[in-house]
Amino acid sequence: LADAGLTTREACGNTVRNVTSCFLAGRCPAARADASVHARAFAQHFLRHPLAQHFPRKFKVSFSGCAADCAGAGMHDIGFIAKEKDGRRGFEVWAAGGLSVQPMGAILVEEFVPEERLFLVAEALMRIHFYFSDRKRRARARMKYVAAKLGREGFLAEYRRQLAAIERAHARDARLPDAGWRTPEATLPEGPHASVRQPDGRMSVFVRLFRGDLTPAQCAALADAARDFGSGALLTTPSQNVVVPDVPEARVEALRAALAGAGLAVGGVHGVRDVVVCPGVESCRLAITSSRGLARALADVVDARAQEPALAPCRVHISGCQHSCGQHHVADFGLHGLARKIAGRAVPHYQLHLGGSGRAGRGFGLATAPVPAAKAPEALAALMDAYARERADGEDVRAWAERVGEAHVNAILAPFAGGPDEVEALVRDWDETQPFSTKDNKPGECAAAVIGMTDATIAEAQYHLRLSGSHLENGFVEDAVQALETAAAAAARAWCIQKGEVPEQASEALAKAIELFAADAALVTMLARTQAALARARDDAREALAAIRKLVEHTSARLGPLGRAEGEEAHAEEAPGAAARDEPALLDLTGVACPMNFVKTKVRLAQMPKGARLAVILDDGEPIANVPASLEQEGQKVLARERLADGRWRIVVERRV
Repeated sequence: LADAGLTTREACGNTVRNVTSCFLAGRCPAARADASVHARAFAQHFLRHPLAQHFPRKFKVSFSGCAADCAGAGMHDIGFIAKEKDGRRGFEVWAAGGLSVQPMGAILVEEFVPEERLFLVAEALMRIHFYFSDRKRRARARMKYVAAKLGREGFLAEYRRQLAAIERAHARDARLPDAGWRTPEATLPEGPHASVRQPDGRMSVFVRLFRGDLTPAQCAALADAARDFGSGALLTTPSQNVVVPDVPEARVEALRAALAGAGLAVGGVHGVRDVVVCPGVESCRLAITSSRGLARALADVVDARAQEPALAPCRVHISGCQHSCGQHHVADFGLHGLARKIAGRAVPHYQLHLGGSGRAGRGFGLATAPVPAAKAPEALAALMDAYARERADGEDVRAWAERVGEAHVNAILAPFAGGPDEVEALVRDWDETQPFSTKDNKPGECAAAVIGMTDATIAEAQYHLRLSGSHLENGFVEDAVQALETAAAAAARAWCIQKGEVPEQASEALAKAIELFAADAALVTMLARTQAALARARDDAREALAAIRKLVEHTSARLGPLGRAEGEEAHAEEAPGAAARDEPALLDLTGVACPMNFVKTKVRLAQMPKGARLAVILDDGEPIANVPASLEQEGQKVLARERLADGRWRIVVERRV
């Protein structure tokens, strides 16, 4: 992969995810700049950046080359849209957007920032996510929830505060590579099309893939076509299609014929037949419904309406659950899977969403009444036909839905609600042979959260250590001291987490770490020296910098990534089952939330010989759902679990590893 210029690093996890740009970046006649240049520079800058190693959760960034915003700034944590102002090149900046269960549109943060402030603005926004997003509840650990809590003005005020805090550290940011800025020549077609003329006169040819699928033979055919007819490049699109760029116009028909021999069709992308779909229950443990099965079932519905002028340019997206991996919120007609009961039996359903867009400043889809999955094709057909029949001139799906109102839309769907007498026909999902069920489809997440907490604090320490050096270099001693204090506290807190403690106040972290690790002489000495150096930091900041750098390096070497619990290696191992006859020890974790209940259980098990049993009392809800599953993922054996009279749970765990 490295030889091909690719890396798997930070493609997942609590990091800056794959940075995206317009799919025709550098080849679009409507673009002001090649946004892929900025996207690549951004990705490389923040790859392995200390701040971005372990965010509270993932962070998504997009770059669009013009106001058409093909990369969807409205649904990203940060969205940059290229623009020019008074002869200067730069970006409009949007932030705190996102989809999933609670979609929220991005906030306009900057109407214009010059190119050279790109990394500064991005880091200021990332700091908001790092410090204010919820690290205890993963479901709310996105920047959009910070914006919702602070409000638009509060969020912008915090952004300006973070911007001021790091402005000096970015004073000498390197210039970005040339992004080919120019005056747009044309617009990009909105509806279904087969190709686009590039500014250099060559063509970008679109290949539509059903459900985004390719066989190995088709992959080889595409690679051959890219080399034989184009420049050897292939582009992927947000609608799960492929583009063969840089094709001389005279060779487009030959390319079409070559691809047809491999079962690949040119054209029809970005239209009603171009259905976007997530993997669904075929491969996703969080999915509820067979979204890919529904896509197949919709083929006749969309094919029959591909020639209707009002419907031809409409987009259809399907997600197998509410998390919006199929981006149903940004489609003209979106569907997401859910479970509902009919006559006491679980039945797969889809909720439809109308008139959504991911572009900055646009709205997400309007939700309607759910319908059983078995009736979803009929329901979608009825909605599409009603829109085509009732729309006013120039009225898009959203405008029509808002005009006719929710009651009218739901009345169209009412005949497809399904009744008790139909339940036997409704309990099987598309392409599924067994009756619908939602059981056993979620893993425990405690271990990942613990690793995230530990590594997040180490990353925080490394980041502020770097900032302190920059401040000292520029002569800003007070700023340097504040960064050093934060770095030292973060490093100490990483140790405290290993014992199931998270000091609320930064000033307590060093003292608590010394208390918890009193038996580790080397660590205690390092912590004490750090305390002493911090006390003299305003007189000798460089001494404090050296002491804290040693502490951070030691912490990173010992705890990052998180290995076995501290102290585990100090205990003699016994044969499995040696202590199984004894009454299990008791650990009462009533009131202890995830993931610290898992940490405390793990630490206690590490102090016991193999084969020993531990009884753990857990609260109902997330604790009982996550802790046993996470223990089993780490190789421990959960022997029993029982619900207690007061609603709590008792589990018995045998130490196996």
